Amino acid sequence: MIRSRRVVGSVLNGVAAPSPIGAYSAGAVGALVLANQIFNVGATAGFAMSGRAASAQLFLLWQAVGSAFGLGAQVTFAGLVRFLSLRVANAIGIGLAFVSAQVFGAFVLFREPFAPARIARQQPLCRGGEFLLQGGD
Repeated sequence: MIRSRRVVGSVLNGVAAPSPIGAYSAGAVGALVLANQIFNVGATAGFAMSGRAASAQLFLLWQAVGSAFGLGAQVTFAGLVRFLSLRVANAIGIGLAFVSAQVFGAFVLFREPFAPARIARQQPLCRGGEFLLQGGD
């Protein structure tokens, strides 16, 4: 048990606090949020296309596309954490990405029906999950 505390402590020694938000930082955060949403929608669409692929080659192609966009989403998320708290970055990277994927991925790209009431019904589930992950704060 003591050894594990030393490992965690040594890892956390190299972690920097989020940078203060200035004019430059606000522009960077805005660009990161936009890029993160584009990458999240691209990853969701790529993986959805892989599920609809007619051949193994197309399946692998769309998996690669989804993975490339997913890597972009993770890199931009890391950038968001550089400027924002983890809690706020998660709200943007997960919460807003969920809505973006529903609106742009499902409705715009795949022409699936869009029901705002359905998204409103799903929000309590997302909020409940966030509440549990935050330890009840």
